[in-house]
Amino acid sequence: MAKRIREDAWLFRVAKQIVEELRPHAVGTCLRVRQPRRVHPTDTAGWSAVIGNAGKGKPLLEIWMDRFSGYSERKFYAAFYSKDKQAIRSLAHSSKSLWPVREVTDDDITDTLAGRLKRRLRVNEFNEPVLENYEETNNHFFGFYDPTQGAEAQVQEHFCQQAVDFFLDVARAQPNAQPEDAASEIYAKCENRKWVKAHLGRERSRYLATQCKVRDKYCCQVCEMDFATVYGKALGGAFAEAHHKKPLGTLNAKVKTRLEDLITVCANCHRMLHRMEGKAGDITKLTSIVRKQRRMKKQ
Repeated sequence: MAKRIREDAWLFRVAKQIVEELRPHAVGTCLRVRQPRRVHPTDTAGWSAVIGNAGKGKPLLEIWMDRFSGYSERKFYAAFYSKDKQAIRSLAHSSKSLWPVREVTDDDITDTLAGRLKRRLRVNEFNEPVLENYEETNNHFFGFYDPTQGAEAQVQEHFCQQAVDFFLDVARAQPNAQPEDAASEIYAKCENRKWVKAHLGRERSRYLATQCKVRDKYCCQVCEMDFATVYGKALGGAFAEAHHKKPLGTLNAKVKTRLEDLITVCANCHRMLHRMEGKAGDITKLTSIVRKQRRMKKQ
């Protein structure tokens, strides 16, 4: 019973934190966010909380913690939910950067009281969008599962950020969604604005960018700067930027950006990369410049 109370409370704290981080960024989207009143027990050996919706009568935004993924440890899950199959399918297919890696149906789950996957999620399926369609119960989901490993504070930090980014990326891909209110970054040496727009659009896929930063431990891969070390964890923790490695001239709007296409950088190195020519080798060239400048300062 003690473990249930701890994880029940943990889910509630996580859901509340996601709402606080999501609300200021949801302006101009269909998302309507609200603080959860409580968590609800589920038939998947866990709990869930509703934190809003994608508009009146539209899919709900939900946060779960359960054993559905097929593991003995409970895993966090963030998703859109609806009884309307087409509404969920439309959300799942609206963003090219969040195309489902797996579709789960009634045939994929056990018949036990504590429902879970017959074939548990593979390691590379965590943090990737999953589409779930259950015709027998008319329940439909589009979301992602978190590996949920490590200390509570560490898990909470990265899962909350990825949940926020997942919901926002899907919402920004919907018709009539307003673009984020951020100043466009300009390449000083590039005149082809179509390339620039495509490049920046891929960097600003929030969910994929967060996966990149988590992978690189929020450390700049050019100058090795760690914001938490320089500014302290309270201010600089879980902060960095993502840069698309592919040269501007080779971008193809129809090709899906993958995690390996992005690299974590600090704000300064990111701006310097944007001042360069957008060619293959820019990252290596800038890394060499940084190292050379450091050697000169030591002389």
